[in-house]
Amino acid sequence: MGDSLLLIPGPTNLSKRVRDAMAEPQLPHVGAEFYSMFKDTVSLARYVFKNQKGVQFVFTGSGTIGMESSVVSLVAHGDRTLTLTNGYFGRRMLLLNQIHGAKADKLEFPEGKGADPDSLRKRLRKSKHSVVFITHVDTSSSVSNTVTELVDECQKAGVLSVVDSVCAIGGVPLDFDRLGADIVFTASQKALAGAPGAVLLAVSQRAIEHMEKRKAPIESYYLDLTRWKPVMEDPKMYLATPATQVLQALRVALTEVKEEGIENRWARHRRLGEIAREKVAEWGQELVAEEGHRADTVTSFWVEEGKAGPIQRTLEEEHHVMVSRGIYDDKDRMIRIGHFGILRPEVLRGSLDQMGSVMEELGVAPGRVRATSRRR
Repeated sequence: MGDSLLLIPGPTNLSKRVRDAMAEPQLPHVGAEFYSMFKDTVSLARYVFKNQKGVQFVFTGSGTIGMESSVVSLVAHGDRTLTLTNGYFGRRMLLLNQIHGAKADKLEFPEGKGADPDSLRKRLRKSKHSVVFITHVDTSSSVSNTVTELVDECQKAGVLSVVDSVCAIGGVPLDFDRLGADIVFTASQKALAGAPGAVLLAVSQRAIEHMEKRKAPIESYYLDLTRWKPVMEDPKMYLATPATQVLQALRVALTEVKEEGIENRWARHRRLGEIAREKVAEWGQELVAEEGHRADTVTSFWVEEGKAGPIQRTLEEEHHVMVSRGIYDDKDRMIRIGHFGILRPEVLRGSLDQMGSVMEELGVAPGRVRATSRRR
């Protein structure tokens, strides 16, 4: 198990430097060493997000913490929000809006299809919303939405925008300052190649002002971004005990991103995406995401009903390579390959050759059966 190559949509493989950071002696969260480390981590996060104008947040939690803190901090009971849904994680953002009392509308697109900016424009003209929630790359389907165009429509309508970039930041181009979104969040365990347990958010000054001027109080302690803001400015301030080892490892992972260069990292991930899509085409299988909306960090494809489990098990048992199946209804008919972080193109290519052999052994003949996507 320890020697397995993780080609799942997160968490990903860690470099030796990151693993060594996790094994360092326990670092107290009060003291000069932690303060210095944390400030360096926040600075590196700014580099990765290309965020010089907004507020940068880094604290302990999963990607879902980033998602929920965005909802809780921006949305009061009764606010009308709009969530674009074309996969599992878009639906999760919609659910969080509903849980926290928003009048939560959705703009739904078929599975595998990208969110359409023109449809968003028409919807925003038709009804008034305070916040629009957008998924950058939906890990469940490998659809990559055109966030630049979608956020542009939000700006034109004068609406706040939140972008879930958990499966994109560090692997897919995103410039926070140029994008103009109000919150973009990610997590440590995917393209950044850190250990699970840290959430990173870039937040616009407009969003901060919106939070601070709310009439209704933010109904959370830990998820309230206005409480975390002073900690980002001065880590000596105490709000909650951080996962110090996770943050130490994150600093190393972000350092490795900067050493590679963010543009170079984007280019490597683009090549990884090309390799994955080329291999799926060789096998004759059908990609879940439509042309023009295929992510460079994760690739999903359809297989015969009931074949996903055997492919996954055989690949792990015989080749020590782990891939994922689809989520819920798609678990027996979809394979998802995560290709991000520190993964090198030659390693991905070799592992996918092994997967092709497994599929041949199991009789998953190229093009014999193609599943069809369906609207959710």
